[in-house]
Amino acid sequence: MSESAIFKNKSKLSPRYLPEELPHRQAQIQQIVHVFSDAPKDPDRFPLNVLQVIGAAGIGKTSTVLRSFKNLEELFGKSRLTLKSVYINMKLQGGNKFAIYRFLLEHIAPELPAQGLSAEEMLRFLLQYLRQNSQYALIIIDEIDYMIKSNKDTGIIYDLTRLNEYELDKPCNVKGVIFIARSMEFYSKLDAAELSTLGRVPIEFHPYTMQQVSDILESRAAEAFNPKAIGSDVIDKVASITTSAEVNSDVRYALDLLLYAGNLAESDGSGRVMLDHVRKVHGQIHPSITTEEIEQLSKNHLVSLMALVRALRSKKKPYVGLKDVRLYASELADQLGMKKIDIEDYLDDLNARKLVDIKSLKAIGLHGASLAELEPILMRKFKGEK
Repeated sequence: MSESAIFKNKSKLSPRYLPEELPHRQAQIQQIVHVFSDAPKDPDRFPLNVLQVIGAAGIGKTSTVLRSFKNLEELFGKSRLTLKSVYINMKLQGGNKFAIYRFLLEHIAPELPAQGLSAEEMLRFLLQYLRQNSQYALIIIDEIDYMIKSNKDTGIIYDLTRLNEYELDKPCNVKGVIFIARSMEFYSKLDAAELSTLGRVPIEFHPYTMQQVSDILESRAAEAFNPKAIGSDVIDKVASITTSAEVNSDVRYALDLLLYAGNLAESDGSGRVMLDHVRKVHGQIHPSITTEEIEQLSKNHLVSLMALVRALRSKKKPYVGLKDVRLYASELADQLGMKKIDIEDYLDDLNARKLVDIKSLKAIGLHGASLAELEPILMRKFKGEK
């Protein structure tokens, strides 16, 4: 018997879990796979293809691309070919071009030394390694719009979309580069050459309908919850909340709502998730704060954010000054045995992620979130809890 009356497997509600089936995204999966479906027939003559996947947060973009790769990997395997993928989330692994290209090289050719190489040399080594080992690759760049907005280094788009031009007399074994973004606003930051190589015809993902969200949640709940622990009334309620204008069909928020409602039901000693559990959790958390957003933060980001929360709680004001946040960040660093950090850059990045609202150095607050919402989530993260 399961140790929990509610959960069969909580990890099935995690944003990192990739289901075998993605309801209502099969058309997009087929579209992506179709672009590369001829590559295994004659890979050396198949050109480098660049795709853009555009859509709001939490509507299945990343899962669809990763599931498409799994299908392509099987397709290549049937022709006895090896297709590798490198997934880079610019909020997690981003930085300058050097750091990104080193990440690419280390994941495709871990035995090759990246130290001491220039960014361009790393790309050349990557291409040479693939060709010499008769392997092929698909590069997936997620949150590209975030990187361009925060870093303003657009050269990565130009470099990756022209990999086939590094050695014109030899085939390029990177068969595709897929850029994932929340909107096309980042186009305004690109020059004409970068726009030309990127292309102007993205695969657009539209928000889910309420029925589609219900289907997705039913599928995921069947994997995550024990039989009879959750009913269609709860699924429908969460779907209704998720498709509201406030949440805009963000399924990651819906999964968080199910997870926290399940946790509440478990702590109450209830054998079933009830509508009241959903209502209570939804009243405490905000659509802009999801477990995925928190998981993407470094320890220094978390300390900076927690310091702001504590400063706001202490002052009992909607905004506090940088001096107050620094004080609490110093205390937190001491408690955690960390070196003191310069929090300004981390607060700026949290502002770019729309978690922090910086009006001035004397007016720093939370962007839409509440103290009641953020503090327990951050405390669980500091304690290493799921």
